Amino acid sequence: MKILFITHYYEPDSGAAANRLTRLAKQLHQRGHEVTVLTTMPHYPTGVIPPEYRGKFVVVENREGIRVIQIWLLTFTNTAISRRLLSQLSFMVTLALRGIFIKRPDVILIENQPIFTALAGWFISRIKRTPYLANISDFWPEYLVTAGVATETSLIYRVFKLLANHTQRQADAIVTLYPPLLDKVKDRIGEIEHSKVIYNAVDFDKFKVNTDDVEFRQRYNLGSERLVTFLGILGAHIDLETMLTVAKHFANHDNLKFVFVGAGQQKELLQSALQQPEYSHCVWIDWIDYHDVPAFWAASYLTYWALHDNPLDQMRFQAKLFEAMGTGTPMVVAVHGLMHNIITEADAGITVRPGDTNAMIDAIDNLMDDTTTYNRLSQNAQRYAETHFNPKQNADDYEMMLKLIARSTENSPE
Repeated sequence: MKILFITHYYEPDSGAAANRLTRLAKQLHQRGHEVTVLTTMPHYPTGVIPPEYRGKFVVVENREGIRVIQIWLLTFTNTAISRRLLSQLSFMVTLALRGIFIKRPDVILIENQPIFTALAGWFISRIKRTPYLANISDFWPEYLVTAGVATETSLIYRVFKLLANHTQRQADAIVTLYPPLLDKVKDRIGEIEHSKVIYNAVDFDKFKVNTDDVEFRQRYNLGSERLVTFLGILGAHIDLETMLTVAKHFANHDNLKFVFVGAGQQKELLQSALQQPEYSHCVWIDWIDYHDVPAFWAASYLTYWALHDNPLDQMRFQAKLFEAMGTGTPMVVAVHGLMHNIITEADAGITVRPGDTNAMIDAIDNLMDDTTTYNRLSQNAQRYAETHFNPKQNADDYEMMLKLIARSTENSPE
């Protein structure tokens, strides 16, 4: 098949979406498919385009046999949602213009977030008369309500809901990353002829339990202490207040350090808090390249994070969970809902109710002292990941869905 990926996120950008889609594109290419990627100039998550890409409208590269077409967009280091929407809107325009000149593929995979990328992808699919798979990775536009940007009755919410519904109804197939997300899509647009839940996967060749972390520790002056870590985007869904309260409790704990790696709208709030003396045992790292992520997990004794107590956030399934489990890193998470169910089923960590700082503190304390429980959770996490988050099965499922809709037009006239 000739497969066109349309995505806002692709390597060398960092983050869960870029990692996931880059791996999938490479897997499909290795299976003999001709893969082309339409994406942005590298910029995520810092908002800074590297010097070698600046001042150019299009940069085309061949990466391991995959043609990657990178297109200009407005970028901002300010993470305010208005700036992000403006950046995404600019890419919609340049993507649609460049997409007109793409050779007609057999099938298109469109990463459905941001919504403007989905809209440009739908336009390209109509121009090229090509079926497309909508790959939906987050709750949109419901996120606008959770983030406090809009209400369900506001004009902006109703417009974005209309756009999301349109691009998803027009899709020949829909894939979501977890079950509640597919349920939410069906609530909005009705039944879908071709749909499937395909969980993310763990690249076990990259994320190994015994990865050397010495150079990583030295580079960031982390010493030999046991590290309680957080890695991810500091969006509105993260309950930073709870996480900081928990971290402060361990200020005088021997041989323990908290490490935060993250960008996003709460970054400045975190930076400001960590300037206070009671957080002298905490380290903030702006961001790390994807090739450093395995060493980050190898350095982590355990990982922790907290989500807010609302229905949408409790339906999330965050990508960091895959990597933590794949590397055997026990987790302490303030969450209920889907992630609670998975962590509990796997016996891979400890979950507490959102906002329950005392329970989170107790859980971390216990894992610091109870080696038997710690080792059990670590081994169970890795075993569960190997069984349920297999990258080969992930690629098999995507290939099957793409073939399903591409095959339906094989005999159609040009």
